[in-house]
Amino acid sequence: MKSLLFIFIISFYFAPLAAQDTMKIKSDSALTCKSCFCNIVSVGGKYYFNTLKNTRKTLADNGFLMDQEAFEYQVRFYNLPKLFYFQQLGTLSDGNYTSITGVGLKEDIRFPLFKNSNFVVTPYVELGGGYYRMSIAKGVKSNTIASVLGSQVENYFLDNFVISGDLGLEIGYGFDIDDRRLSILFNGGIISNVPAEWRLASSLAFKEKINLTSPYAGVTVKLDFFCSKCGDSMCK
Repeated sequence: MKSLLFIFIISFYFAPLAAQDTMKIKSDSALTCKSCFCNIVSVGGKYYFNTLKNTRKTLADNGFLMDQEAFEYQVRFYNLPKLFYFQQLGTLSDGNYTSITGVGLKEDIRFPLFKNSNFVVTPYVELGGGYYRMSIAKGVKSNTIASVLGSQVENYFLDNFVISGDLGLEIGYGFDIDDRRLSILFNGGIISNVPAEWRLASSLAFKEKINLTSPYAGVTVKLDFFCSKCGDSMCK
């Protein structure tokens, strides 16, 4: 009887302490989870100020004018690598026109400066690989379909595969909406690439190489789940 009474007193004394510890563990877990996110979808774009300098000069010397600026559009689903589409347009001049497009994948390594905060200040390194294609048209009299059908138009394609990398800084703010976070992020940096020759029919290499080196600025809109919705293993 005395043993039962002793056990009862001990249980009565320590039960509140155990409950407090349990609540603390849950609270700490919720805080940790609150600071961890998994991406649902993010979309964005980059504006390259002065890219493909050497290619533009070669084209201009031969009567083909290309814009100094270029755009890149990106989308990421969940924590998969980003898909990108690159586009640099030209200007129709004396029947000549050229443009460059590219598609591929990119992934970044991020170094966030603020933890457990809605403010985002994050230096990053981004690596990617993609297929780039230059389209060249000669004999185009005007930008109408009829003018193309009624003239002798020549069309050529040069291509290559490019490995690129860039250094950048992302700054923004995240808005908490129930169990999600919507972030608006502005970024800027500089991109470069491993030199790769332009090729005709994917085999005949030319001495001219693609050079993407350029400063850029961009914006990304990102929607995340808190980690409780997707599991710690998917957090990023």
